Amino acid sequence: MHKAEYIGTGLFTAMLALPMVQGPGSRTGHVHDDAPWSHPHVLRDLEQIKHDTLRVLVLSDPLTWEQRPKATTGLEWELLERFARKHHLPIVALPVNNRDSMLLMLQNGLGDVIAAQLSPHGWAAPYTSRTRPYRQVAPSFAEARTGEKTKNKRHPGDTLTVSSWSPFLDSLQRLSIGDSAMPYRVVDSIPDDLLMATALGRSQALLVSGASASLEAKRLPLVQFARYEGTAVPLTFAVRTNATHLLHAMDTWLASPGYQDESKALFAAYNNGLDTRGPRQSKGNWAYGTDSISRFDSLFQVHADSASLNWKLLAAVAFKESSFDTAARSYMGAQGLMQMMPTTAAFMGVPEGSGVNEHIQGATRYLVRLDGIFRGRINSAGQRLKFVLASYNAGPGHVKDAQRLAVELGLDPDLWDGSVERAIVLLNRPRYFTGLAAKNGYCRGQDTYWYVRDVLGVYGWLDGKPKPAAPAGAALAQGH
Repeated sequence: MHKAEYIGTGLFTAMLALPMVQGPGSRTGHVHDDAPWSHPHVLRDLEQIKHDTLRVLVLSDPLTWEQRPKATTGLEWELLERFARKHHLPIVALPVNNRDSMLLMLQNGLGDVIAAQLSPHGWAAPYTSRTRPYRQVAPSFAEARTGEKTKNKRHPGDTLTVSSWSPFLDSLQRLSIGDSAMPYRVVDSIPDDLLMATALGRSQALLVSGASASLEAKRLPLVQFARYEGTAVPLTFAVRTNATHLLHAMDTWLASPGYQDESKALFAAYNNGLDTRGPRQSKGNWAYGTDSISRFDSLFQVHADSASLNWKLLAAVAFKESSFDTAARSYMGAQGLMQMMPTTAAFMGVPEGSGVNEHIQGATRYLVRLDGIFRGRINSAGQRLKFVLASYNAGPGHVKDAQRLAVELGLDPDLWDGSVERAIVLLNRPRYFTGLAAKNGYCRGQDTYWYVRDVLGVYGWLDGKPKPAAPAGAALAQGH
C-alpha cells in the first residue's frame, strides 16, 4: 500500500472544544450550496479509475481504517479492498480527518470514495451519491468504566456527547435516533478522539454505534458500553454525483451473493473484538482458602521462601499463565508452567530444556528482579505489585512506556489504579504506540490490564480473602 498521508488531523487537547448543546428541532448545521465541495470539478469515473488507482478517503477510525503492526485494518477498508480485487483495481487509502477537506478532495478527483461510516442522510448527503447500505448499526452509550454497570437510563440534566461525524446525525447535524427529548451536544472531533477522552474519564456519556461497541468492548476495557434504545441507521459509502458507473459497480457488488458471504465473516470478526484472553481453568475443584492448590505446591513454597515471597502469588501467576500445564506454549513463544519467553528464561538462568523446578525458580527470580526495578520509585507495596505483574505480562519496557504516556496524559506515573493501567491499555492504539513515549512500540495493553486484575483476583481467592480485590494492597513479601 502507498504511504498514507494524514490531512486535517485535530489536536487531541482541543477535542472537546466548541460544544453545542442542542434540543429537539434545532437547526445546528447548514447545507452550503455554493461551497467549493458542493459539486464535482472533474469527470473521473470507473473507466478512468481502472487506468489509475481507486483512491479511498478514509476516516482514521478502527472501523474504517487503521494502521497496526504489520497490518492495515478497518472494516470499511477491508470491504473496499475486496471490491477493488473484484474489479482488478489498485487501491490506496488517504486518511482525512476534516469533513470539508474530505468533500473537497472528492469533488476535485483526489479521492473517489468516502469511507467514514456514513448514513444516507448524514453530513455528506447533500453533495454526494451514496451506495446502497452495507450494514445497519444501532446507537449505544459509551462511558468511562467506574466499576458500576452502565444502565440504559438517563438522569435529569444528562447531556449526550455526539461526534459531528456520527451517522446518527442528519445533514443539518440534528440527532435522529428516535428520542427528541434528550439534550445533546455535537462536538467537531472524530469519533476516536472522543472515545479516547471517554477512556480517560474526561467526557460525559458518548453516543457510539453498536458496531464500535462490539469492537471496542474487549480491547478497550477502560470504557463500558450499553445499548441505547434508538433507531438503527444504515451505513453507506459516498462517491461523486457524476461517478455513475462507479456507483453502479459498487451497488452491484454490495447486492451480490459473494458480498453477502464475505461480509458475514468480516462482520463476525469485527463484532468479536480483539479479546486475547483464553479460557481459564475452573476454580470449582479447589477448596476455598486451602493450602492445597496444585501438584507443584512444594516447589512454589521452596522457591518463594528463598526469595521471601508468598508462595500463593507464584501459584496464582502459574494458574493465570498456564492453568498448571507444563507443556503450555503461547502464540508468542512463551513456554512452560510459568510461560516465560526463552530469552527471559535464559537471562534468569533457565537453560532450554529445563524442568519445572528450574522454571519456577527462574520465574521467582524474575518477579524479584521486577520488584527491584520499581522499588526505588514506588513506595506502596500494593501498587508496586501491580507494576511487577504488569511487567511480567508485557515486559518492563512497555510498563515504562505506559508511565511516560501517563505523564503526557496528565496522569500519575507511579499509580497503577486508574492511571498507568489506563495508559498501558492505550498503547494498543496507533496514535499512542507511535508516539515519543512508546520507545518499545505496540503493546497489547488490554491483556495486561486484565492480567493484573486476574492474577490478583486468583491470589486473593487462594489466600482466603472474602473479596478478590482485597489483596490489591498486598506486598510481595511473605506474610503480606
